Amino acid sequence: MDQDEMAQKVANRSVELLSAHPVKAGQYPVVIDQNLAGVFIHEAFGHLSESDFVYENPKAKEMMVLGRRFGKDILNVYDDGSIVNLRGTTLFDDEGTTGRHNELIREGVLVGRLHSRETAAKMGEKATGNARAINYHFAPIVRMTNTAIQNGTTSFEDMIKDIKLGIYACDAYGGQTELEHFSFSSGYAYMIRDGKIAEMVKDVILAGNLFTTLANIDAIGNDFKWMFSSGGCGKGDQYPLPVGMGAPHIRIQNVVIGGE
Repeated sequence: MDQDEMAQKVANRSVELLSAHPVKAGQYPVVIDQNLAGVFIHEAFGHLSESDFVYENPKAKEMMVLGRRFGKDILNVYDDGSIVNLRGTTLFDDEGTTGRHNELIREGVLVGRLHSRETAAKMGEKATGNARAINYHFAPIVRMTNTAIQNGTTSFEDMIKDIKLGIYACDAYGGQTELEHFSFSSGYAYMIRDGKIAEMVKDVILAGNLFTTLANIDAIGNDFKWMFSSGGCGKGDQYPLPVGMGAPHIRIQNVVIGGE
């Protein structure tokens, strides 16, 4: 898609949003697009995987126990600083540890977390190449690189075909997290009616508990993509740090949606 075509698409969507009605609040099956899924896994789960936060926080340490089941066997999440030409790619982190592929959730089970040399030593685990600083004025702290939900096998058409009444939420427009609780606003959304995409709706806010939400993911798309947006991640007064986020479409059951 060239720039003119992209600009026209955004303009058309903006006009459509002006006449869209607010969504009716309730609990729905929700399909979220790659952009929103990437932001979700970065913000709601990725930061909890950063081990400086885990070992300093008794509640987080209690939640993020290796071997704990977080989701169904279809769910796989990783952070990888070694992938070429992504925003979070780093051959070596700022402590000299090689960037690498780190599995975080494998087949629904928590199997890893992100470390600097300091946190790895304190927790008796291996450094993962995630000690990063935005520049030489700051000490390296544990940060994500390129964080993603691994590609699945379900087509978008199969994902929506058995939804009688649901929501297709796209793009992220702000959000907040507090430990395992989150809320995200989608940029725009559509109702799903009898297995088909229907009218556009606005003011769609997804809220819930991270662990319940991960457990309710029952379909993962086969259409993975990386986000190539500007900006970056903020933590500990260090902003913006370039990071990558990626995901396919995912379907989540029983999502609480705020609206009118």
